[in-house]
Amino acid sequence: MLEILKKAFDKFDILILIAALLLFKSFDYDNLNTMDKIYMGSFTFWAITKLIRLYIVYNNEKK
Repeated sequence: MLEILKKAFDKFDILILIAALLLFKSFDYDNLNTMDKIYMGSFTFWAITKLIRLYIVYNNEKK
């Protein structure tokens, strides 16, 4: 399983996750501005595509 994660994630993905955790922690969720919403949407899109990549790598490793 660790090999699959190594193939699906690279150094910049870890940096994106760290930045997302820091930004999501500092958001004022009662008063989100447009840039916060755009960032949340783009992070959601990134997370979905990363999950698709994990699925593809997992299926290729199974074969």
